[in-house]
Order: sequence, then C-alpha cells, then structure tokens
Amino acid sequence: MTLLQVISAVEAAAMRQKSLRMIVRNDIFRLNTYADARYGVFGWTQGRHSGSASNDLMSWRFTFFYIDRLNESGRNEVEVQSVGIETLRNIIAALRGAGLEADSWTFETFTQRFMDECAGVFCSITLTAPVGWTCEETWPDFRRSDFNKDFLII
Repeated sequence: MTLLQVISAVEAAAMRQKSLRMIVRNDIFRLNTYADARYGVFGWTQGRHSGSASNDLMSWRFTFFYIDRLNESGRNEVEVQSVGIETLRNIIAALRGAGLEADSWTFETFTQRFMDECAGVFCSITLTAPVGWTCEETWPDFRRSDFNKDFLII
C-alpha cells in the first residue's frame, strides 16, 4: 500500500461517519482558516512512517483528530469528547476492513479555541500494511569499460 492509498482509505472511512461533516488535511490548525467550518471535523497529520528490509510491512504513523464546537455554556465538553472517541474508534475499525492493521492507539482529550471554542480528542496511531513491492528496472551497465567504445565515459 502506498501513502496515498493509506490516506485515501482513512478519508473514505471518515466520510462514512455520521458525526463528521468536514475533513482537514495534514494540519489541524487549517481549521482556523474556515469561518464557516462544518462541525464535527475530522483531521489528520502525518508522523514518521517506517519500513524494514526484514519484512514486507510498512508502518504509517498518524494523529487523527475529532473536533466539535462547544455550546455557550461549555457543558457539552465531555459529550463532544465521548463522541470523538467513538468516531475515531469507528474509523480505526473501518480501516481494519481496508487492510490496515493497528495494534494499539491512544486518545487524548482537549479543549481548544479555533475560530470557535471547541473540544475534541486526538488519537496517536500506527497503521501497518503490506508493501506492494515493485522490481526496479534493470538496464545494461554501459559504464563498464569492456562494454564497447560507443558509450562515452569521462
């Protein structure tokens, strides 16, 4: 799976969540540029992705966000955070069906002023997927001195 395929799967899973109406890509503070934000908001940022020559797996690290607006009294803070955890858990479950495994993840709740006073939760997660290996193209080695004199070596 490529990075683009992983992100497409994440966003497709998010779009199926009834609690979400907007996606913010790769920088959650871009939400500040939308005066007409449509809450609940799903956002993602990339972490350090990694792979290994010893196996055919790639690890994709992300932080997922769920953000919703607080009411005037702010009394819906815990409700927003609860919905956020369940929404992110649903996305993680959907990703398993798309071939992306996650062994563990952590949630952290917050309140934050964006364009609006908001609450939410973010989730640090590592998704693992098989690497779709492709073979490198091979070409004759024209640099070898015994090949022929038609190839210029300087």
